[in-house]
Amino acid sequence: MAAKDREGPLGTLEKCVKILTLFVDRPVLQVSEIAEELDLPRSTAYRYVAALKAHLLVEEASERPGYRLGAKILELAATMTRKPLREVALPYIERIARESGETIILCGLHEHVGICMEIVEGHHTLRVSYDLGDTYPLHASATGKAIFAHLEPAEQTMIIEDVGLERFTDSTITDPEVLLQESAKIRRNGYSESDGEAIVGTRGIAAPIFSFSGRIVASLGASVPSHRGEGSRRQLLIGLLTDAARRITREITAQETRRG
Repeated sequence: MAAKDREGPLGTLEKCVKILTLFVDRPVLQVSEIAEELDLPRSTAYRYVAALKAHLLVEEASERPGYRLGAKILELAATMTRKPLREVALPYIERIARESGETIILCGLHEHVGICMEIVEGHHTLRVSYDLGDTYPLHASATGKAIFAHLEPAEQTMIIEDVGLERFTDSTITDPEVLLQESAKIRRNGYSESDGEAIVGTRGIAAPIFSFSGRIVASLGASVPSHRGEGSRRQLLIGLLTDAARRITREITAQETRRG
C-alpha cells in the first residue's frame, strides 16, 4: 500500500522537487512510474504532475506516452550558463587599466542614480579613487551621463524631478535643457565626457553598454586628472573604452541569442 502523502505547502514542494529529480536518470516518465518511485497514490502523483505542467516545468512527451522536463526548466538551466555583466566586463576592464594605467570602472543604474559595479585600479600614483557600491547622480560624471543619455525621455524627466541636478563644481550641468542637449551629443558621438563636473581638476570619458533589446544597462569609464585626459591620452581612452563597450554589448547579445 502506498504511504499517505504528507500534506501542506512544504510537503507538496518536496514531492514536486523529488519528481523533477527523477528525470535526471530517465528523460520520459509516466505518472504510474512516478507514483511507484515516490510511493504515492497514482491520483496524488497525477495532481503533482498537473501542477508542474501548469507552470511549464514538465510537458507531455512527443516520442512516447509520459512526461519530460518542460520549457521553463530548460530556460532556468540556460540562465546558469550566462555570465553576469560584471563577469563579462571584467577582462575588458583589466585590459584597459593595464594598457592605459588608469582606473577603470563599470557603472550601472540603481534607483535613478549611478552605482559602481566593478573597478580595476590603475598604476598611476595620482588617480581618482572609487569604491564598489558607491552611488552618485547621473548628471555630473561621464559614466552617469553615458547612461542618462540613452534612457527614454520619460525616464530622464523622472530622474531630473526625483534626484535633481545638484551643483558640485562650477562646471556641473544644472540646467535640464543643457543636460538634454549634452545627451543628444553623447548619442551622436557614442561616448560621453565630463570636465571637472563632479571633482575639480578631473576629466572623465565613458562609453555605453546595451542589452540584447537595446536597453542601456551600464557604462564603462575612466576618470583621470585633467592633464591625462587631453590630446593623445584622451584619444587613447576614447578608443579603448568605446571598443570594449561594443565588445561587451556583443557578448551580452550573443548570450541572449544562444539562450533564445
